[in-house]
Amino acid sequence: MRKIIYILTLLLIASTCLHSQSLVFVRDDVDSSRSKFVTATYVFSIDIVAENIQKCTNVSFELRYNKTQFVRFSEWKRGEFGSTTKTLVLSLPDASNDIGRLVVSSGMDYTRDTNAPDNPKVVNLKFVVIPAAPHFDIVTFSLINPRITVVADGQLKLLDLPTTSISYTIHSFVNVWPGDANNDGIVNHLDFATVSFYLGFGPNTKQLRSFKREPASTLWAPQPVIAWDTAAATYADCDGNGEVNMIDNLVISYNYDKQHPTGSIINYSNQEIELPAIVVQKSTSSIVYPIYASTYQPYLSLAGTIEIPDLNDFDVLGIEPAGLLDGNKATFSIWKSNQNTIEFSIGTVSKSNLINTSGVVANLVLEPKNPHLKIPDVTIKNLRGISAFGHIFELSAFTSVAEKSQNQDIFFSNNTFYLNGCFGKYDNLEIFNLLGELVYKTDIRNSTAIDLASKIQLNGFLIAKFSNSKETKIQKIILE
Repeated sequence: MRKIIYILTLLLIASTCLHSQSLVFVRDDVDSSRSKFVTATYVFSIDIVAENIQKCTNVSFELRYNKTQFVRFSEWKRGEFGSTTKTLVLSLPDASNDIGRLVVSSGMDYTRDTNAPDNPKVVNLKFVVIPAAPHFDIVTFSLINPRITVVADGQLKLLDLPTTSISYTIHSFVNVWPGDANNDGIVNHLDFATVSFYLGFGPNTKQLRSFKREPASTLWAPQPVIAWDTAAATYADCDGNGEVNMIDNLVISYNYDKQHPTGSIINYSNQEIELPAIVVQKSTSSIVYPIYASTYQPYLSLAGTIEIPDLNDFDVLGIEPAGLLDGNKATFSIWKSNQNTIEFSIGTVSKSNLINTSGVVANLVLEPKNPHLKIPDVTIKNLRGISAFGHIFELSAFTSVAEKSQNQDIFFSNNTFYLNGCFGKYDNLEIFNLLGELVYKTDIRNSTAIDLASKIQLNGFLIAKFSNSKETKIQKIILE
């Protein structure tokens, strides 16, 4: 009875080992996070690898796959059985039945070699997906009747392996309607949330391929582009530059409320995303910093970057509409901080409420973590606006004016401008309040210092504009 039990146990172990032996598909063109899909216009590469197979001298199988009108066999490379590796690949397509067939045999020249490898790579096969492939279609590869030869106890053994299959989703061309960031068929507040979720996705994102639309525009029409590796992020790139950033919110504001009939909502998160509140709750110690934009044409909304070297010393409470966007004129205000930068977009979706002039449009509200901290050095850059005709253009912003420094052409101290090293460079100095209204103007061609205290009966933030016939410099000052 005990011998029978031993025999049954050995048979069970042998059966388990046999069934654990197999051939597996390994993508060698992408990392594991992208191994479940293939992309139109791109070659993808598959290694067929022996798994849990010791001293393997030869592997033979037939590979079959579907979608042959969209997926084409490209080339192959021999396996890795050592210096005597011999590989044969025969392509025998059956186009009438939509079946691709590859007959493969790969192994060692000396089949009884006791140095036969363990778990060898059998062959490398490359395929290409043509541009006409339908998006989200499925291509399936199957290994039919795989058979291996192994060396066991000094003798060759021929073993049959189970059939294995794998399927890949095809990422192909999709139509993006600029502004419909979640592809639900309508441009509304949910699209702001979608852009916020995918903010930063693009060419600098690790393990992600993104694609630009060529050509790209804000025109309300379907615009084809290859789906990104993270397919849902494709639609969040509203301006088509291959990156999801705050400028995409400008396109949403331009095409707001427009609809198209082909939408099918993309699930981008399991949890709801709430947009930051437009009204920011401030305390008595909060620092309010105006954001000024200078424009030469009316615009709906704007986006930009704020740089603060010591941002970690502050809590960012938000960016609220102010000045030209105060009251009910602003529809949205979105921001995201990262290290020493704050990306933001703010504006309206109503073309009857265009911002028509230069001036303050918003306030950055900071809460110092230490009550003794002063107003930080703030730089606003990369300002972009979108016109009533969908044109995205550059806006000018002011930069901070630090205290006296030998490295600056212009510095401001004790309510006085000192033109250090730029005497005669600028013709005029104009001072504006936060609404963009001119409060003072003077000729400075023969000036080295301009005292403002006796000329302007205002305190707080003001905007200074230095100009000549070729150049303009806009800066923030605090008059005390």
